[in-house]
Amino acid sequence: MPPQTLAPQRLRSALTPRVALSIGLAALSVGCTSYEADAIEPIEILRALEAVGLDDISSEEVAPVTSALDVSNGLSLLEASAIAVRRNPTLAALRAEVGVAEAQLVEAGLLSDPVIGWDLIASQAGDILDKVESPAVVSGLSLSWEVPRPGEIDSKEGVARAQIQSSAARLAGAEWALVRDVHLAYARLHVARARLAQNERLAEISKRTLDYFDKARAAGAATALEEGLARVAADTVAADVIGAQNGAAQARQALNRLLGLPPDIEWKLEDPLERASELDDVPGEDPKQLVRESLERRPDLQEVLADYQRAEEQLRLECARQWPQLEIGTGIAIQIPIFSQFNQPAIETARRSRTAARQRVTLAVQSTRAEIHSALTEVTLTRSALELFRTRLGPQTEKTLRLTERAFRAREVTPLEILTAQRQVLDTQTRFLAVRQAWAEARIRLDSACGRLLPSARTPLPSAPKTHQEESK
Repeated sequence: MPPQTLAPQRLRSALTPRVALSIGLAALSVGCTSYEADAIEPIEILRALEAVGLDDISSEEVAPVTSALDVSNGLSLLEASAIAVRRNPTLAALRAEVGVAEAQLVEAGLLSDPVIGWDLIASQAGDILDKVESPAVVSGLSLSWEVPRPGEIDSKEGVARAQIQSSAARLAGAEWALVRDVHLAYARLHVARARLAQNERLAEISKRTLDYFDKARAAGAATALEEGLARVAADTVAADVIGAQNGAAQARQALNRLLGLPPDIEWKLEDPLERASELDDVPGEDPKQLVRESLERRPDLQEVLADYQRAEEQLRLECARQWPQLEIGTGIAIQIPIFSQFNQPAIETARRSRTAARQRVTLAVQSTRAEIHSALTEVTLTRSALELFRTRLGPQTEKTLRLTERAFRAREVTPLEILTAQRQVLDTQTRFLAVRQAWAEARIRLDSACGRLLPSARTPLPSAPKTHQEESK
C-alpha cells in the first residue's frame, strides 16, 4: 500500500505555524540586547573608597567653581563645597536616579506593539466543514494593535517629564543642603580645634599651678585642701583635653564624610572662622521680603512643585484612560471599561493625590517662612552676644589670664586666687567659643534658608515641563 501523502492544503496548514513561529523568533532577535551580569562586591567598593585622597582630586572636577585648586595649603570653604558637590556619594546616587527618569520618558512616548496571532481552529475550519475552497491558511492569521486613547500618550509623557523634573529638583535640593552642611561642618571643625588648643593651653597652666602647690605644700605655705583643689582642677582640665580631642576628631570625620573622603585624612582649614562669623554691619532685613524672594530660590520648594505637577499629569492620564480601548487589525475590537467603572476610582485616587500634593506645597511654604523668621531671630540675638564677648568679656578674660600668669611668676597672688582666676578663664573662653559657633551657624542657616547659599556650579536642571493649559494655547 503506497504511503499516504498530505494534501497541499493540509501541508500548508501544518507548516504555517512553524513558519509563523520562525518569523516571530527572527523578528524578536532583531535589535535584542543580551543580558550581562554585573556583580557587586562590598569589599571591592571599600577598597576603592580607601584609595581616595585629596591628591586624586583634579582641577577639572572643580573647574566650574574655582580655577585654582591647591590642596597643599588646605581647603577653603569654596574648594570644600566644590569637592563635596562632585564627590559626595549621596549626590552620585541622586544623579543616577535622574538618568533613570530620563530613560522612562522614552518608554512613555512609545506606542503599543502590534500583536500577530495564529488561530489553529480557524485554520482548520475549512477542512472540518469540507470547504476546500476556503483559504484555511490565511483564515488562521490575526493582527491587532491597541489604538491610544485621546491624549493618552501626551499624558504619559507629561508624567515622565514631571518625574524628571522632580528627580532633578531633588538633586538640586540635596546639593543645596550639602553646601549648607559643609559650611556648618567647616565652622564646627574650626571651633573644635580652637577648643582643643584652648584646653591644651589651660592644661599647661594647670600643670604649672599644681607643681607650685606641691612645692608650697611641702614647704608648709599651702594647705592640703588647696593642694587637693589644684589637683582636681588640673585633672578636670586634662579630662577636658581628652573630650576636646574626641570632638575635633568627630568634627573632622563628619566633614570628610560630606566631602566623600576617608575619615582619617587630615587637612588644614584655609579660611578662618572669622570669615563666617565676622561682625560686619548686617543691614536690617525684612523677613517677609526674604520669604518672598526665597520662593524662587529654594530647590526644596521646586521639588514639591514638581511633585504637584506630576500629580497633575497623573490625573490627566487617568482621565484619558476612562475611554474605551480600541484594537484594530484584521478585525476590530473595543474594550468597554464597565467593570473598572470607566476608570472613575483611579481618577478619584489621582484627584486626591493632587490635593495631597497641594497640601505639601502649602506646608513647604509655611515651613520656609518659619525657618527664615527663626534664623533671622537667631542671627540678631547671637550677634549681640558675640559683640558682648568680643568687646568686653573676651578682652577682659585674656587680660585676667595674663595678669594671673604674671602674678603667679611673681608670687603676688594667693593659691585660692589662682584657682578662681583659672576657673573663670576656662568658663568664659568656653562660652565665647560656643557663641562664636552659634553666630557662624546662625549666619549659615539664614543664608541657606533664604536660598542665598547655593552651590557655585550646580547640576543643570531640565527645563520645566509645560502644563496642559500652556500646551493647548
